[in-house]
Amino acid sequence: MRRSLLFLVLCSCGAVSFDVEQDLQRQLIQGNPLGGILSSAFLPNPYSLNIDLKAEVAKRGTGPATKAFLKSLKFDIAADTPNANFDFVDETRLFVEGPGLSKVEIARKVPVPNGLKTLEFEVVPDVDLLPYINAGATITATATGSQPAADTAFTGKVIVEVRI
Repeated sequence: MRRSLLFLVLCSCGAVSFDVEQDLQRQLIQGNPLGGILSSAFLPNPYSLNIDLKAEVAKRGTGPATKAFLKSLKFDIAADTPNANFDFVDETRLFVEGPGLSKVEIARKVPVPNGLKTLEFEVVPDVDLLPYINAGATITATATGSQPAADTAFTGKVIVEVRI
């Protein structure tokens, strides 16, 4: 009985949480040996944030999700472009969008140091992703820099902390 009551109290104050990971599909930035300005739309194809919160909650046998926060987000140079890195990017910012919801910044890398094969983003705190995920969220990005000399591909991973 005490354990059930303690679990109920913890759940009602958001103390119970779990992480959900989603791999992000491969993106390709077209190279240009002559250089050129990097497109401000850094992600040629916006990422869909496809997290089924009802299924994730059911798997864990917890109550409904009350909030969801970005815990981490990173991009990795793809295996088929092993000599590439993110030197072509000076800075980048990521946003979440959803139908009927305002576009909000969720992460950034400012500046992007040279030589990186992995971009680990600084997460903007206290952005509740729950309404965006429920509405069919997409992640978009802006960046400054120059086109890479050769085609550069990357993948990514997002981790969302779900609070009950």
